[in-house]
Amino acid sequence: MCRLVFILGLVLHISSTLAFLQGCNRGKSQRVVISQQATTLNNDSSKASHNKLELQRYNHKSFNLTYLYKEAAPGREKDRPIILIHPVGVGLSSWFWKRLMDSYEDNPPIYAPDLIGCGIDHGADAWDPDTIGLFFPLSWVEGVETLINEIAIPKWRESQTLQFPSMFGVNRQGKDALGCLVIVQGGLAPVGIMLVKRNPLTISNLMLTSPPTYTDVTTAVPTAELQRNYEFLRSPILGSIAFNLLESRALIKFFSNRFLFQEECDDDWLDETDKESVVAARTPVQAFNAGLLQHRSFEEDLKESPQPKLIVSGEGDKRAVDRQPYEEQLDTCSLTTIPGLNVLPWESPKEVVDLIKELGY
Repeated sequence: MCRLVFILGLVLHISSTLAFLQGCNRGKSQRVVISQQATTLNNDSSKASHNKLELQRYNHKSFNLTYLYKEAAPGREKDRPIILIHPVGVGLSSWFWKRLMDSYEDNPPIYAPDLIGCGIDHGADAWDPDTIGLFFPLSWVEGVETLINEIAIPKWRESQTLQFPSMFGVNRQGKDALGCLVIVQGGLAPVGIMLVKRNPLTISNLMLTSPPTYTDVTTAVPTAELQRNYEFLRSPILGSIAFNLLESRALIKFFSNRFLFQEECDDDWLDETDKESVVAARTPVQAFNAGLLQHRSFEEDLKESPQPKLIVSGEGDKRAVDRQPYEEQLDTCSLTTIPGLNVLPWESPKEVVDLIKELGY
């Protein structure tokens, strides 16, 4: 609790010096619900249709969820899909992957789901913890599994059948290519780790960009600490004050420049976070920031899943050395470094695309 109060005090101090940068009225209570049809996010009509990102939706249990989709480039329709798991934080959702998706031109099918409670600006359902309880990270894992098992994999198999009479035809990724690639950003690593453990037949590779250290992923946070954190963040007074400050464009810019970007963050980043920084989107951030994804160790999941794993760190990330145990402790794991700090798919999308291609996707 002392740590959280200290953080709140720091936020208040910084906010007092940057308040003049805040907008007058951001209209957070205004929501525009997208239509039930797929929405094209790329307005450049000169681009080929396969380069456009579409906003689509699907149902998982009682939730209406959304995802960004980029169809395969011509000739790559039968290749294995890529699933992108966005980070959770103030203003974040699947938009985080737009820059990478745009950068991959000769791409296989790509899906970027909004996790339960995220993507409010996309028209996804908000999550009310007082109405529906969730388990972390399991509930987010299950939401992604629905997308993989009911949309991504069936569509991939249908494309193979339509193009090639025989399911034994050799595609660009090789005759033994059977599963998709899952890429997970940052602290959502437990979601990816659980996904590969639970789905060995449909997921072939896991890439973790800027994940927590091996020690953090394999060390459980005490339940009492998690409870204190969560109660503070959900507090109608202190928690609400903290979020009101943290959702300001000025503080998002400050923290992004201080902790996320090797260079300064750009206006596109700030514009996207601004759209998703709404009261209805706070509940998943509260759960994540409280540490609920770290309620147990994921060492067993890591060691028992046979799929190859790639750990990607930024050149400016001092935690890179503490990720060395991933390679030391796991049989099928490798490490690499690319330019950037902590949001590599946004900072260095072309370099991440190159890593994806090296994995055969």
